[in-house]
Amino acid sequence: MSVAGLKKQFHKATQNVSEKVGGAEGTKLDDDFTEVEKKMDTTARAVMDIITKTTEYLQPNPATRAKMSMMNSMSRMRGQEKGPGYAQTEAILMPLPH
Repeated sequence: MSVAGLKKQFHKATQNVSEKVGGAEGTKLDDDFTEVEKKMDTTARAVMDIITKTTEYLQPNPATRAKMSMMNSMSRMRGQEKGPGYAQTEAILMPLPH
């Protein structure tokens, strides 16, 4: 759970406790509001997932970089001009004009 989601849950719990202790009537939420709130939470999770996956795609993990470096070194040792080369993900994302 994200920090924002954790804060939201904490504030909801705090409000609920203060309503129970103070004897105040709880806030009545409209069904449309509750539905929109769920949609917003789902959208926020999807956006964060996309941002995380895009970052991982554009900046691969160090193990992948090490593997590509080792393959380039082995190619040079065998006398080949170049190894398979490191895939530039920016080029994959932007198709070349025909």
